[in-house]
Amino acid sequence: EAHPNPLLAFAGYFWAPIPWMIEVALVLSLVARHWTDGIIIGVLLAMNGLVAFTEEHQAANAIAALKEQLAATAQARRDGAWVEVPARELVTGDVIHLRLGDVVPADARLLDVGPLQVDQSALTGESLPVSRGGGDALFSGSVVVRGESDALVYATGASSFFGRTTALVETAGTVSHFQRAVLRIGNYLIVLAVTLLSLTVVVSLARGNPALQTLEFALVVSIASVPVALPAVLSVTMAVGARQLAHRQAVVSHLPAVEELGGIDVLCSDKTGTLTQNRLAAGAPWCAPGVGPGAVAEAAGLASRAENRDPIDLAVLAARGGAAPAGRVEGFVPFDPVTKRSEATVAGPEGASFRVTKGAPQVVAALCPGDPAVAVAEAQVEDFARRGYRSLGVAR
Repeated sequence: EAHPNPLLAFAGYFWAPIPWMIEVALVLSLVARHWTDGIIIGVLLAMNGLVAFTEEHQAANAIAALKEQLAATAQARRDGAWVEVPARELVTGDVIHLRLGDVVPADARLLDVGPLQVDQSALTGESLPVSRGGGDALFSGSVVVRGESDALVYATGASSFFGRTTALVETAGTVSHFQRAVLRIGNYLIVLAVTLLSLTVVVSLARGNPALQTLEFALVVSIASVPVALPAVLSVTMAVGARQLAHRQAVVSHLPAVEELGGIDVLCSDKTGTLTQNRLAAGAPWCAPGVGPGAVAEAAGLASRAENRDPIDLAVLAARGGAAPAGRVEGFVPFDPVTKRSEATVAGPEGASFRVTKGAPQVVAALCPGDPAVAVAEAQVEDFARRGYRSLGVAR
């Protein structure tokens, strides 16, 4: 990661058309020994650079602090032993161990045959996890939500799938509308100031005026044509906006971005997980004849387990609220991508034992042969699909 030199970054705020004009006016004030004008111009020039540099430097520090919190470590096999190393030190050929909750630190291929489920919403926007088996690729930035496995690293840093995307973003380097507008104003004022100064000097010398008097008059013209306070006013105004955004947990890394984002008319995005809450929620259930919504929610909750952190299980349990289960779970079979369902054996309040299951509607329907509600349920699943809902089957 490239770290810019702070001195060069600070000097960059004095290298633009309007700062050039202010700097010329400052030099002319010093040459003409107009110390008061020189001090005022110098203070405004320095204030503009300091305000912009301070705000963006603080934003950079905040972003760096966030990066430190996100800095991942990995379990890697080195010299025949498993050790914890920073993700930035991983190299191609490393064998890493991944388990529940780990962020995949680099692009890798699974070595174990057992299935692993990963959340790729940061890359694809898809809320549901995807299954990966032996030899399948895992992309850096995805999160392991189920299973445990070893993997072989084949790409790191900028060579990874996520890293290549980041590199493309960094090379964009577009100039904002705000910056283009300020540059146009600066260029126009430079041409106007140079024209006026040239006419002033030519006319003054043609009249035979003393050089010092000509210089003083040129100073007056240059100061009058230069908006000395414009950069400072712009920087302070945008800094106030950046401060207000910071109180709302939004970090502004570049001050002109405040005005640029505020001027957006249409924002287009092709990803869902980045703009939504990336959270599933259970809607109103369809119930078979003679079955109430409470019974459906109760059965689905018994076939779910909160500690698995499965997004579907969490959505089902959230729909039940804080209601206590009407039974004690004696055995639980977690969701299997092969069977496409989870199952629980429950001891009821009267001591009777029963089983509940939830999963893909067609799989659950196959467990209920001869039930007249199956045909109606299949039509309901189609209706849910037409309306953009995912369906979940529940049986007891």
